[in-house]
Amino acid sequence: MRTFAFVCLLLGFVGVATPRRHRVAQTDRLPVTLYYEALCPYCMEFVTTQLSPSMVRLDRLPYTDLKLIPFGNAQSDAAGNVTCQHGLQECELNAWHACILEHHEIAESLKLIACMMRGKKNRLDKCADRYRIDVADVKNCRQTRQVNDILQKYGEETAKVSFLGVPAIALDNIYDADLSANLTDHFDSFFCAAYKEKFQKKLDKCE
Repeated sequence: MRTFAFVCLLLGFVGVATPRRHRVAQTDRLPVTLYYEALCPYCMEFVTTQLSPSMVRLDRLPYTDLKLIPFGNAQSDAAGNVTCQHGLQECELNAWHACILEHHEIAESLKLIACMMRGKKNRLDKCADRYRIDVADVKNCRQTRQVNDILQKYGEETAKVSFLGVPAIALDNIYDADLSANLTDHFDSFFCAAYKEKFQKKLDKCE
């Protein structure tokens, strides 16, 4: 996957924090920020085969300050109009992801977003049913606001970072292109190593 990690090429950048449910001391959380877009195939692959399994199945989420930034290579003009790399459908899906992140804790948000990224259509209802998550607030967010408005703050955060393509991953609040590529291919291994180095603790199920 590393060979293709930067094929969803430059058109923009991102950022936004989300609330968390797990109860671990804040000092024991390793910051991870993912800059992505909903229809980039390499983003879809990373979220569904690397990030979600690590955070959910291997239970890294309680030890992570995870931020998901659904803007990627989109561009915003002076009037605030957003153009997405993969067209209007991607802008719509990015906005749905943003509404999820604004109204749900990161654990539920990741489940919904990873589920939605297994396909290219809006799978919100199907994914919400699967995890028994009430998404009425998400629907209200999307139905009462414009895409440009929803994505504005994500675009502003993205503009603070310089990357060549997505997925782009910042670890411990630092974006490094080489490290991001390694994280894209072997996320859990590099997360474990970074966590151990910073906190002098080895997490369960880390090699």
